[in-house]
Amino acid sequence: MRLRRKITLAFFLVSTLVSLVLALFLYRFVERQLTTELKTRLRDVTTVGAHAIDRAAFERLRAKVAADLPDADVAAIEHGDDYALLDRTLNVVRDAEPKLIRYVYLVTPTADPNLGRYVVDADVLHATDPGEQLSHFASELDMSALPGMRRALATCTAMVEDDFVWDPDFKVYSVSAYVPIAGTAGACAGVLGVDITDKDMRAALDSAGSLSIKISLAVIALALLVSVGMGTVLTRSVLALTATVKRFADKDFTARTQIRARDEIGQLGDNFNQMAATIQEHNDNLEGLVAKRTSELAAEKQTSERLLLNVLPAPIADRLKHGEGLIVDRFDEVSVLFADLVGFTALSAKTSPEALVTMLDELFTEFDRLAEHHGLEKIKTIGDAYMVVAGIPQPRADHAHAIARMGLDMMATIDAYAARTTSDLTIRVGIHSGSVVAGVIGRKKFIYDLWGDTVNTASRMESHGVPGKVHVSAATRDRLAGEFELEPRGTIDVKGKGPMETYLLVRERDAKASG
Repeated sequence: MRLRRKITLAFFLVSTLVSLVLALFLYRFVERQLTTELKTRLRDVTTVGAHAIDRAAFERLRAKVAADLPDADVAAIEHGDDYALLDRTLNVVRDAEPKLIRYVYLVTPTADPNLGRYVVDADVLHATDPGEQLSHFASELDMSALPGMRRALATCTAMVEDDFVWDPDFKVYSVSAYVPIAGTAGACAGVLGVDITDKDMRAALDSAGSLSIKISLAVIALALLVSVGMGTVLTRSVLALTATVKRFADKDFTARTQIRARDEIGQLGDNFNQMAATIQEHNDNLEGLVAKRTSELAAEKQTSERLLLNVLPAPIADRLKHGEGLIVDRFDEVSVLFADLVGFTALSAKTSPEALVTMLDELFTEFDRLAEHHGLEKIKTIGDAYMVVAGIPQPRADHAHAIARMGLDMMATIDAYAARTTSDLTIRVGIHSGSVVAGVIGRKKFIYDLWGDTVNTASRMESHGVPGKVHVSAATRDRLAGEFELEPRGTIDVKGKGPMETYLLVRERDAKASG
């Protein structure tokens, strides 16, 4: 069998199996939901019907219930006004859900808890078949197999049967709801029973099941079309590569395959082309070629590792090289610093691009040196903004102190640059301490970044800061433990955070002062 057909068949079979499993799951889900909904509707209809029962008429009929009533007396009662009134009410209840509700009746208890007697049955006055089994007035009802009805009469509370119950008189399975009818003395005078037979329930479920079948067939048809398309797309490059390999095997060493995609097949084709080019070369000095290639690979590896360490912390780079796919870590104690050059936009308008880039390179290079000196991790630069963190990737107890020294040194660097270049360049720095989530995002261009409220708050400290000052939150102030002199700024309204107590970092106290 050709590869294209194998792929098409495999994809189709898997898709079909998944579709059937989903259809079965959908059917079971719909079945459970519909069963619950039908029972809820049954309870609601029965409850409304119970409130509609004329209690006086029911009590009058109930008072006439007795064992072994003559048929003539039963017929007279069933054609009386009270029976007709309650019969109309019961049929209104059934007409509320005519496709589901099969039986509606009123039952009153007897001295025997397993025996009840019918008061009114909605079918008695409307029977058309003389041989039809009916529940006439005062006829007995064996409740031994009807636990729901017994509980409803005993406790005078509404009940719904948990499952279908076999009715030996009418030879059907039904699920019933029973709502009690309180008597004049407060006792339970009887219950209103409403039944749904298993045939009615199954008809409703079959209607819902047909939807699942239709969805499944539609998904299978779609899977067939997708399988054919996927088989064609996936094997196109393989067939082209196969034809090229055959030409090469026939001594056509100029044969090269066309790279159609940058996937694994494309990589295979590219590797084949490189192999073919190598074979074409003169191999008199094969050992020299091998040594040269080995040296090139080693140089490329060193270059790759150097570039990787320029964008990722060394421990994170090691984890990536060892095959760890998703790198996400939580750090509970870190300090994040954001810095932004003040007036950079105005400066860029009157400075050449070359001079602007040269200035940023000089400043950020010095910032990188300071970050390395203080043992911090530079995260990124965005335009004229600089982001650095302490306590990542290796936790450290003095993260707030280290980041505070970094902020003060950055201020000193900017002041020295401004004095040397006779410019009014200044910087705004914000710091916040707390927990963050750090990780590597991307698959081709890696970046190690931070997320969390701590990062957002540090950014707000910078944007709401004062030019030429290091603006810190109360959380950072608490961690500095008196080793730095801070100036209270008071309560400010921080965007996205609300009122916050913040401080301006002045300087680091000497050891004697802090002690």
